[in-house]
Amino acid sequence: MAIDEIKHYQLGRYISSNEAVWRILDYPIHERHPTVVHLAVHLENGQRVYFTEDNLHERVNDPPRTTLTAFFLLCQKDDYAKTLLYCDVPKYYTWDASGKVFKRRVQGTAVHGYPNIRETDALGRVYTVHPNNFECFFLRLLLHTVRGPTSFEALRTVNGQVCATFREACQLNGLLENDDQWDATISEAATVQSPERLRNLFVILLITCAPSNPEQLWESYKESLAEDILRKSRRENPGMTLDYTPDMFNQALIILEDKALEMAGKDLKQLGLPTPQRNLGDRLSREMLRETSYDVNELNKYVSTNEPLLVADQKAAYNAILDRINRKAGGIIFLDAPGGTGKTFIINLLLAKIRQQSKIAIAVASSGIAATLLHGGRTAHSTLKLPLNLTYCEAPLCNIKKGTGEAKVLEECELIVWDECTMSHKQALEALDRTLQDIRGTGKHMGGTVLLLAGDFRQILPVIPKGTMADELKACLKASYLWRYVVTLGLKTNMRVHLQGDASAGQFAEQLLMIGNGKAPVHPTSGLISLSNNFCNVVDSIEILKTSVFPYIRTHYKDHKWLCERAILAPKNNSVNAINLQIQQQLPGETTSYKSIDTVVDVDDAVQYPIEFLNSLEPSGMPPHNLLLKIGSPIMLLRNLDAPRLCNGTRLAVKSLMPHVIEATILTGCAKGEDVFIPRIPLAPTDMPFQFKRLQFPVRLAFAMSINKAQGQSLKVAGINLESPCFSHGQLYVACSRVGTGKNLYVFAPDAKTKNIVYPTALQ
Repeated sequence: MAIDEIKHYQLGRYISSNEAVWRILDYPIHERHPTVVHLAVHLENGQRVYFTEDNLHERVNDPPRTTLTAFFLLCQKDDYAKTLLYCDVPKYYTWDASGKVFKRRVQGTAVHGYPNIRETDALGRVYTVHPNNFECFFLRLLLHTVRGPTSFEALRTVNGQVCATFREACQLNGLLENDDQWDATISEAATVQSPERLRNLFVILLITCAPSNPEQLWESYKESLAEDILRKSRRENPGMTLDYTPDMFNQALIILEDKALEMAGKDLKQLGLPTPQRNLGDRLSREMLRETSYDVNELNKYVSTNEPLLVADQKAAYNAILDRINRKAGGIIFLDAPGGTGKTFIINLLLAKIRQQSKIAIAVASSGIAATLLHGGRTAHSTLKLPLNLTYCEAPLCNIKKGTGEAKVLEECELIVWDECTMSHKQALEALDRTLQDIRGTGKHMGGTVLLLAGDFRQILPVIPKGTMADELKACLKASYLWRYVVTLGLKTNMRVHLQGDASAGQFAEQLLMIGNGKAPVHPTSGLISLSNNFCNVVDSIEILKTSVFPYIRTHYKDHKWLCERAILAPKNNSVNAINLQIQQQLPGETTSYKSIDTVVDVDDAVQYPIEFLNSLEPSGMPPHNLLLKIGSPIMLLRNLDAPRLCNGTRLAVKSLMPHVIEATILTGCAKGEDVFIPRIPLAPTDMPFQFKRLQFPVRLAFAMSINKAQGQSLKVAGINLESPCFSHGQLYVACSRVGTGKNLYVFAPDAKTKNIVYPTALQ
């Protein structure tokens, strides 16, 4: 039986009144915008050729051009095409399917400097290739990197050298990850002739980059790594002709292992290097040594000098905490301390007081920057071995086993201080509680030791990716079952007013508290608060904001003190990135571009997520694919590399830009003024629907930074760009409280009004 599908479709089709009116008024039914042009990718003579019996010989001898071969031909004849990537060609040229050639567009916007070239919004998309099709995959990678190639051979040519394969060309262009780059990194750093810094770099590479043959790296550079040991021996024995000996290399290995244990808790055997010969002793003793190796005389002097400086509310809190420790009462204490009330001062005094008695006091903080302000401070995650993704753990535990050095320290400690605790997830606190009860063999909260939490709930709460207000409040420490057992102590005296008699600072602090407590007057209809010049310096544009915070930057940028005491803050990263690049353009000198190597972890995802798509991603806390830097630019570290010297949030100034390593001077923290090497390391975001890895320098420009990243930073001069308003609890309070006085705070907000988001539940 014949079936008339067209008639069946017409009979079964229903057109609603809305669609009928739309069609009667002749409105467009569908649209495709912008134009997308598919671009072929194939190896030389590897394109598909369709033929019949009649044109077989013609097609074999002269196959039709593809968009790829036509692109090569275009680059041979057209000067402007030589500046383009393959995927950019459709913006300026149309594909003539009959003639198999690209032709200049006659419509569109004229390109500056090329009056005969027109630009449109057309997109070129190169067909994806599975990585298992090796040479074609690498050819496609080169097409997204090399501008204006005239042939397949030109694509394989790097610095005048014609490579045998496209893979080799990708390798020489730095598009693929392999061990050669670790060799090049150490080679470049070795030219500076600083063995101590070179050893630090070597350990960072071993820990973060996992080179496939670390022993070969050691053999290649062991003389550079032990150069200062030889120099010392020659200085101590001036009459002898000395050269490198196995004992010198063994000493260098011991130094490397000590550094690896300090940074990651791993010995050299775990990292693929030979174990040095020494009386290694017990790992337990090293952990204890770290927490007990303090100069008692210096501590006594510190305590006796600073105890008399405590003001009334500080002294009350100080004595209450010491009383609990002395009585071995244990428990959890929260020190509520707004900015400027001397929280860090009292914490460091408590740490010194306990340590002067040769007892153990552990100092941790939720952020690397806050940890650098504490004597002996480290991040909570690294010290307590907290799980990385606490949001999805039901009953997390710290990764510390009984009988280890870390467990022995926790078992004997008298005090644990946790600064900036309000940023932490409640699961972190609960994980510590379970772990301490297990290690110390008691059911008491925190195993019977004293835990001092310090922070300010007016500040930013735990960040929950794509979370709601309810999610943030649920993750807050106050939502933990442990919070009912917490004793709260408060600091209220503003030390800037108390010590300097600065009335304006006192007024500024009061206005800050009104913002932090959500008490600032709000417009009844818009829900916005007004910013006045009595509180800060309200500016009329972003340009004025930049010049106010960074005046005469071309003459001042080499002054590291001037540079590190100022920054512009914004709620969103896109505003931060734009401001950073705009300010950097004002610096003299050439811009160096560092391109990342992006790969998906699962090879089967490579077709769905091509390289150019991975390059376009900028996940939170990750460096960009194309990192643009100049010598002198301030940068911020995005990972903990060598705490407490190099923490997530540490700011540095670029000193030298080499192909595989950045030399920079630390601007903030306990290692301020030191020069360090920063290598490329693999970074993997945790908030993506698929897994991918980015090999890049773990830094961003730091003329501007996000408000969340600024928490814990202290500045002399700050600017706030509120073109996009704050979107989370405490952001405005955090941004404004980075400085001590309103005269050094510059704010740009449309109509001098902005949102102030405060969750009353978090403050109760």
